[in-house]
Amino acid sequence: METRNENLAIVIMAGGSGTRLWPLSRKDTPKQFQSFVSDKTLLEETYDRAKAIVPADRIFVSSGVKYRERILALLPDITEDRLLLEPSQKGTGPAIGLIATLLTTRLPGTTIATIASDHAIENGEAFVSSLRLAMETIAKNPDKLAVIGINPTVADTGLGYIRMGEEFGGEGSERIFFVDAFKEKPDQKTAETYLADWQYLWNAGYFIFKAESMLGWIAEHSPTLSDILKEIQGGAPIEVSYAKAENEAIEPIVVEKLPPSSRIVIPSPIQWSDIGTWGSLFDFLKHRNGHDSFGLGKTVELESSGNLVYGGDKRTIAIFGVDGLVIVDTDDALLVTRRDRAADIKTLIAELKDRGREDLL
Repeated sequence: METRNENLAIVIMAGGSGTRLWPLSRKDTPKQFQSFVSDKTLLEETYDRAKAIVPADRIFVSSGVKYRERILALLPDITEDRLLLEPSQKGTGPAIGLIATLLTTRLPGTTIATIASDHAIENGEAFVSSLRLAMETIAKNPDKLAVIGINPTVADTGLGYIRMGEEFGGEGSERIFFVDAFKEKPDQKTAETYLADWQYLWNAGYFIFKAESMLGWIAEHSPTLSDILKEIQGGAPIEVSYAKAENEAIEPIVVEKLPPSSRIVIPSPIQWSDIGTWGSLFDFLKHRNGHDSFGLGKTVELESSGNLVYGGDKRTIAIFGVDGLVIVDTDDALLVTRRDRAADIKTLIAELKDRGREDLL
């Protein structure tokens, strides 16, 4: 399907902290600026996929002001005017509201797709096809909000899910459905139920909408944030107005409050990972390469299996007679944990904070 409508824009969301991939991902160098699955950073890979959908001058990056120089260095094609910078980190609710506010002034009538900067995708052509379909559908149906749903392959308890409702329509062999409900991260039994039911998809967190429609939904469902955005649109100093916004995700304050008739989902065969933990990175690499252990950097493994070792190039890490471990070695910290506990690293992060080791985070 060709992208005919020129009034399209992709905004790469690059402001997250990615602390669950500690000690490699940290506040100053979060995971979108790291290389996990290729020689390029996740941000660079995302930008390359976006260029296959819209012209380069219609690609924007949303992030915090502290990442400005890093983004410009990684993406030399991105000009200053295409950085949509938050003066402070406030969550996806205010961030997407700010995006809609800035672009509705600069590019009236624009259909916007907000996509994550830190996802790994094996089959980029499926991503391009699904996002094109979503953007073209919203261009023709500006009263709707679209999301991308990933066909689940395992009963994952670390992801949100989408329950599809009645069919909305489609183009050719593509099918589009109304979103009946968004489901939070389930327990194991519930996740297994979702996996067995064709109506459930993983929620990739990609949102496609008209800027004006998003501002209207925010005005209806989150009037306090709407007032802040109106101040900014009226010329108030963004640093002052934006500081008043609450740290909120877009899902509970807007998306989940929309009626099912206003929400549509494009099911997609994207081979995808949000790389939310070291365990999910292992799963993605295993699916891609068919191996049962991975050594990234200088590693030697003997009589071991199911391990993920990240050591860089400074020294060799040798493992012998151990299974199911994650080992991550950096200049100032070494992580050793079981792979099945990697998702609980937030407990370790909290302990480091309690011990006053903010310098490691």
